[in-house]
Amino acid sequence: MPGALMHDNGRARLVGLYAQLAAHTEPECSGRCERPRTCCEERYCSIAIEFAKAQWQVDLQPTWHAALPLMGDDGCTAAPHLRPICSAHTCEMCAHGTKRGDAVWTARYYEIMHAIADIEAVVFEGAAR
Repeated sequence: MPGALMHDNGRARLVGLYAQLAAHTEPECSGRCERPRTCCEERYCSIAIEFAKAQWQVDLQPTWHAALPLMGDDGCTAAPHLRPICSAHTCEMCAHGTKRGDAVWTARYYEIMHAIADIEAVVFEGAAR
């Protein structure tokens, strides 16, 4: 049973780490990006729906939004750990691999991402995110 306990603890840690990651990246998306909140696409909702089902056994329900199935009145309705691509995304990181001019922010981003990758390698047995 120790393996199951480690698995459950790993999942709980992932939930927390993805929450931290989303809290870290969201201000970049909503407030500092040249085109705030324009990276959301239907295909990313589809990826999140599939990931949530496959890795977390969670059925995400589409909202009323015609173009973005997981978009609600206050943003995405999926928890950060159920939408890893979205939680990790910032335009700066995708374009440059760093937040230019902010080494501290970038270091924290990679610290969280590496912690997530280490846990996912065990919990998801190496499954791709």
